[in-house]
Amino acid sequence: MNAAVGGSIQGQLTARRVYNGTNMQAYPYRYPTGALSTKTVSSENFTFQPGFRFDTEFGYNIYDWLGVSLQTGIIYNAINQYNVSFTDGTSFHNSCNGELVQVPIQLDGILRWPGATAFKPFIGGGIGAIWQQLDVNNYYFGSSDVQGNYCRSAFQFGFNGQLGANYTVAPGVDFYGVFKLLGAFTPRIGNYDFETSYNFALEVGIQSRF
Repeated sequence: MNAAVGGSIQGQLTARRVYNGTNMQAYPYRYPTGALSTKTVSSENFTFQPGFRFDTEFGYNIYDWLGVSLQTGIIYNAINQYNVSFTDGTSFHNSCNGELVQVPIQLDGILRWPGATAFKPFIGGGIGAIWQQLDVNNYYFGSSDVQGNYCRSAFQFGFNGQLGANYTVAPGVDFYGVFKLLGAFTPRIGNYDFETSYNFALEVGIQSRF
């Protein structure tokens, strides 16, 4: 059983398609109503601030060098900017209040350095589901505070990879450090289809073997 906590960096969420009121439409896209309905959007994306990640993992060591596990946890990153570019060459980079929350539920395989050594490097990866919620409270368009009121969530299919090392401090108890990658395949969250997204995390944790 593992528990770990650390910091996370969320990659940019870039929209591939947007809901136009009837179906999902690829870019370029024109707003159907509002002040920007005369302009054609060539791209939209969200960028994020550094956040945190907390994980728990339950597994079974088939051999000294091979284990399998079920991993879950929570990842939080606040939105930094909502960015829009238009076909006429203009663009807006709007500071934004909101967050992306992710909960992975994935099956992993872990390969460890074999033998009775205190220091054991490991590498692993797996696949499974990711629950994602994108919440846009408001963004600042120039001096105007625009209420987004956008909160959508969905389960996605994703993958993960990890690289780290354990250090045994007592029989059956290890401390460890790990770098983790979490990817979501072309996620759809509400009105947007996004390109494959990536989250990177660096964590420290404790492992109990029994």
